[in-house]
Amino acid sequence: MLLERRTVSRKTPNDGKLEISSAAAAAMSALGAAITARCGDRTGPAAIVTMKCTCAKGPGQHEHVFLQSDLFRTLDAGAEVEVHLENDPPGVAVTLAR
Repeated sequence: MLLERRTVSRKTPNDGKLEISSAAAAAMSALGAAITARCGDRTGPAAIVTMKCTCAKGPGQHEHVFLQSDLFRTLDAGAEVEVHLENDPPGVAVTLAR
């Protein structure tokens, strides 16, 4: 199931964090605490993390939500990716958008 389409941030290759929406994070939380990510032909652990922020994207302090995995360090900044929720096996797939 396609959760959303995202642009890879210039920071993602360094920190392995792919920003996602709160709605996507809520859907992923149904997988439980241990999330398996797939990116290309590799799989590995992933986690939903939040970061408090005071950037100019909203009024005052707010949170950004990320899916974090070492797998995302191979993504190219500026690339468009699709984030899919998978059932068999349960997990999250991040693929280049077509």
